[in-house]
This record gives sequence, C-alpha cells and structure tokens, in this order.
Amino acid sequence: MKKVSGLSISIFSAIIITCLISCSNSQETKLVYTESNTIKQNVKNKEQEITWTIELEGDRLTQTVNRNSMEIGAEVPYNTELFKLTNSKKAAVYPSIEEFGSLDVSNLRKDVKGKVTQFCEAFNSENHGGAESFFSRKYIFNYVFFIKDLEEGFEKNFGKKLPEKDEVINKWLLGEPFNGNDIIQIPVRFYTDYGTIDMTMFLNSNGNNELYQITINRWQKV
Repeated sequence: MKKVSGLSISIFSAIIITCLISCSNSQETKLVYTESNTIKQNVKNKEQEITWTIELEGDRLTQTVNRNSMEIGAEVPYNTELFKLTNSKKAAVYPSIEEFGSLDVSNLRKDVKGKVTQFCEAFNSENHGGAESFFSRKYIFNYVFFIKDLEEGFEKNFGKKLPEKDEVINKWLLGEPFNGNDIIQIPVRFYTDYGTIDMTMFLNSNGNNELYQITINRWQKV
C-alpha cells in the first residue's frame, strides 16, 4: 500500500506541475495579446482625436511633374536648377550702348555682315585702298562725300588730320540692323585712338549688297 501511495503522489505532483506550466504560458500569451490589442486601440483613438485640415491643391498631388509640365511663377527667384526643370524659352538678351543702340545682330544676314567687314578692312588699309569698290557705281559720288565728311569731322572733333598711311580704326562694332525690302541700314561704330565715330551704312538688300551711302551721326572724343 505504501508503494502504491508513493506512486500516486508522484503522478499527482507531475500533473500539478504540468498544469502550472500550461497556465503560465496561457497567461503570458493572453498578456501579450492584451498589450498588442491595447496599442492598436490607442492608435485608433489618436486617429479619431486628430483634426485633419482640408487638402490643399489636391489635384497637383496626383499630377506627374516633368520638364514639360513645369511652369515657374514670375515671383520665384530663377536659377540654373530651375532653368533645367522648366521648358520656358526665354528670348536672348543683347547688350546695348547709350546713343548707339542694341548690339543684337541676330537678324543680320551672314553675307551682309561679311560685306560690311570687308569694307571696314579695306577702308582701314593704306589710302583706304579698294574701299570705293564696295559702293554701287551708280552712287559712287556718295563715297566721295563720305570721305570728305570724315576728313573734315576728324580734324574738327579730334584736332587731328585723318591718317592716310596708318590704320585709322582700331576696331569696329555693328549694331542692330533694319532690314527693308530694298535697303538695309546698319549702325556702325569706329573706334580710333582719339575717340569714336558713329555712322549708318546703307546697303542694297539684293544682289551683291552694294553700299549706297554712309552717313556720320556722332563724334565722341576720348
């Protein structure tokens, strides 16, 4: 009987220990679930307590922003990074000189520009050799008047005689032209050692772009 009782006690003890372990695991699991459930509930409660504002420019949030759709307002400071994003084409900006005008020669034909350059180079050579050949034979007398006005004005405004053998012009500058149906007007500035000479050259817009006339508009002594 004692042996049976001892065996019974051992079995009973084992059953109790197993139950305790099982209960412990059950309580821990329940505790974890309870804590997790509490966190979710707290989050839901917080969401309900938050006052959401009205969505601003909601349509823009759904648009695809790319180079072609970007338009920057005038009030936004412009920089190189914004320029890369925008597709706006800005007109080129050209400098201008007071009392002379814009230096925009973008609409000056290449052949006409070449003709004026060749004339200036010839006029700047010894005795202005060959410069008269750029004038129309019909209006060659206008070249004679131009040389006369230049010689008289040079002495009057600069106090020097117009050099014949030495170069007269250090450099020249072309301004924005006027392109008419029959004639082209081009502002030209001569830079000399004594000052600047502003003039207007008139050329035939057709054919060989021959010169009609050159008028002197302004002298500026340095």
